[in-house]
Amino acid sequence: MPVACSLVRRSAARQKRLFCLIPVALALAACGGGSDSADPVAVPTPATPLSLTGTAATGAAIAGQLVEAKCNGGNGNATSLADGSYAITLSAGQLPCVLRVTTADGTVLHSVATGTGSTAKANITPVSELVLANLSGGAPAGYFTAFDAAAATALTAAKADDAVTAVVATLQAAGVDLTGTGNVLTATLVAANGSTAGNAFDQALDALKTRLTTNNPGADFKTALATLADAVAKASPAAPATALSNTPSLPADLLLQPAAANCSALRSGKYRLVINRNQPASDGHATKLLTIDAATETITDDEGTPNNLTANGNCRYKTPANGDLVVSQAGIFVAQIDDGSTFHLGMAFPEQAHPVSALAGDWNTVQLDRTEDNGPIVLTNSTATIDTTGKLTGITFCEPGVPCFSGTLAATAGFPVLNHTVNANGGFTSGQPSNGYTDRVFLYRTGGGELLRISTTDAGGHLSLSTRKATNSLPAEGRVAEYWNITQNNNYTAGSITEGKNTVRTLNAAAGSFLRDSQINASTGVTRPETLKINTPRDGYSERVGETVTASDGSASTVGTFIALGLRGTGISAVGIPGNNTLALSINK
Repeated sequence: MPVACSLVRRSAARQKRLFCLIPVALALAACGGGSDSADPVAVPTPATPLSLTGTAATGAAIAGQLVEAKCNGGNGNATSLADGSYAITLSAGQLPCVLRVTTADGTVLHSVATGTGSTAKANITPVSELVLANLSGGAPAGYFTAFDAAAATALTAAKADDAVTAVVATLQAAGVDLTGTGNVLTATLVAANGSTAGNAFDQALDALKTRLTTNNPGADFKTALATLADAVAKASPAAPATALSNTPSLPADLLLQPAAANCSALRSGKYRLVINRNQPASDGHATKLLTIDAATETITDDEGTPNNLTANGNCRYKTPANGDLVVSQAGIFVAQIDDGSTFHLGMAFPEQAHPVSALAGDWNTVQLDRTEDNGPIVLTNSTATIDTTGKLTGITFCEPGVPCFSGTLAATAGFPVLNHTVNANGGFTSGQPSNGYTDRVFLYRTGGGELLRISTTDAGGHLSLSTRKATNSLPAEGRVAEYWNITQNNNYTAGSITEGKNTVRTLNAAAGSFLRDSQINASTGVTRPETLKINTPRDGYSERVGETVTASDGSASTVGTFIALGLRGTGISAVGIPGNNTLALSINK
C-alpha cells in the first residue's frame, strides 16, 4: 500500500509542516523521493548483564548485610546470605568494579573485581581491604566513594594482582600465611557459619583478626584494621609523597607482631643493627642482624647470644652491659652498644627488603665520618640525588672549614659516581669502583610511608643518616616536646641517654624561625630561650642560632650552634654539633 505524503507550504510567516499518513500495518517507510524501498533499521542488542559473586567474611560469614557494587557505568547491590555469599546482577555496567559491605559491628570492608567478561568474583574480607589500600595508595573508603570512569580506566587486573602479591607477602612476614590460598580476591572461601567450619582461607582470616586484636591492646578490630590498612596504603608505590606521614608509627607487618609489655613500639622480629665505631677493614661492616622476642624482652645476636633487656621506664631499657636503650614510636631502637671496652652509638630497625628503585629521589644527610683517608672525624651534611638505577648523580656537600661543593658527580674529580646494588646479605652495597670504597646501605620504611636511609662503611667508623628532602613547616605555638638524647663524639664514644624537654614560645613566619624554651636542667627545671631557623642551611634542615642568653634562673647561658635534620616518620632527629664534631640523636618519647 503506498504511503501518502504532502508537503504543504504556508506563507513566509508560518512554518513548513510535513504531513505523512502512515498505515498502521506498515512498520516504517521512506517518505519522499518516489522510492518504494525501505532501509533496514538496526535493533539494539540488549547489553549482557554483569554478574558479580563472592563471599564476605572476617573469619566468620558476614550474613544478611548489604553488599554494594560500583562498576564502570553502573551500580548494583544484594544482601549476603547466611554463608556470606552474595550475587549481584547489573543490567548496565562493565568491569572493573569496587565493592563494599558493612559488618554488624560497623566495620566497613572493600574489595575489587577486574577482568573483561560478563562475570567476576570478588571476596570481601579484611585482606581485600588491605589489597585495595595497596592498590589505591590511600583509604579504601575514599577510593570507593570517588570511583568513576577515570578510576575504572586506570584500574587493571595486573595492578590488582600486584597488590595481592604485596599484601600476601606482608601478611606472611607477620605470620599469617595465605600463600597456599590462591588469589585472595577470587579463591574459594568457605566462611564459618552455623555448623559449617571455615576452610583454610577462612581460618587465615581468623588468625589475622586474632593477631590484630591481641598484638594491639586497647584497639578493637575495626580500629586496628584501619591502622593496618593505612600503613599498607602509605607503603604502596601508588601513595603520593603528599600522602606520607611524618608522624612516627609502625609499618604494617610489625602491627601484627607481639609487643613488649612496656612498649607497644618494640615488636618481635628480625632487626638490622648498625654501629658507629672505628674498626679495621678486616672486621667487615659495622652491622649485625638481630632477633627480638618482644614478649620476653630478649635480643639475640647473629652469633646466637641472647641479651635480656631490663625495663627502665616506658620504651626505655638497660642492656646486660648496663647500657641505655630507647625505642622510638616507629619501632627503631637507639642504644649504647658495648664492644668490651667502651660504648658506641647503635641503631636498630626492622629488617626490610627494597628494590634499588626505592632509593630514587633527593636525600638530606647528616654524617659523622672522615672526609679523607686517616683524616679527622668530622660532621658533614649533604643533599644528594639518586636515580632509579641507584646511581648518585649530584650532591651539595658541606664540611667544616671548607666551602660547600655542589655539582654533578660524574664530571667532578674526587667525587666519582656512586652506584647502589642489592646485597645478598641485606640492604645494598654502595661503592666507588675507582678506589674500592664501599658502604653498606639499608632502608627502613616507617608506618607513615617515609624512608630512613642508613649507611656504614667497611672501616674507620662512619654513620650516615638520610631522609627524604622536604620543606619544613614551623611548629605549632605552644607545642611541648619531650625526648631522649644520646651523643657520639668524634672518637666514636657514645654517652649515656639523657632526657630533655622544650616548649615552643613564639613564631616568626617572616623570618622562618621560632623561639622555644629548652630545659637545660632536668632536676631543677631551669630553661633557656633558643632560636631555631627552619630550612637552614637548606630545605629540610633547621639551625639553632648560637648566642648568649639569660636562663630562667637569671644566669647567663651560652647556646651553641647546631644543624638538625628530622628523620621523617621516625620520631628521631639527627643533630650535628660542629663546635666539637659531635653527633647527637634526639628521640621523641
